[in-house]
Amino acid sequence: MRIALIILALACLPASISQAQPWPAAPPRIGQLSMPQIYWDWTLEAAQEHGVSPYVLQGFMAIESRYDPVATSGRGRCIGLMQLDRGVARGLGVDPWKPRENIHGGARVLAGLLKKHRGDLARVARDYNGPGCPPAYVREVLRAVRQAEKTGAKSVGQ
Repeated sequence: MRIALIILALACLPASISQAQPWPAAPPRIGQLSMPQIYWDWTLEAAQEHGVSPYVLQGFMAIESRYDPVATSGRGRCIGLMQLDRGVARGLGVDPWKPRENIHGGARVLAGLLKKHRGDLARVARDYNGPGCPPAYVREVLRAVRQAEKTGAKSVGQ
């Protein structure tokens, strides 16, 4: 429970605090998944710009696409690293097929959901996934965020 509260606090950091955080230079591993360095660089950029913990972005990205920039949902409505819905991407003015824009779009969506749900990451995950979100999805996202946070903190000596 204590770790979950820490993660929730990290997820809600304002951009100015996020920029001061000593984030690791290399992406933390989540299980067997290795995030390409360029995606981590763009994740840090989006985290700072939108005030979302990069560990939250990385956790969602790992579960949503396994870092596959051309991943699509079963029905083809959701695209890319953050699995942005085509309509949402259009509304945000981002091209979901471009990884950097996809990450920024996902960060904007997550920032809004974190604010709406007052940092409750489980509720954010349910809302991000959409109606009928399975409990297993929420558990996997929370686990991925925790693992990224734990591995990332170790790599910067915290």
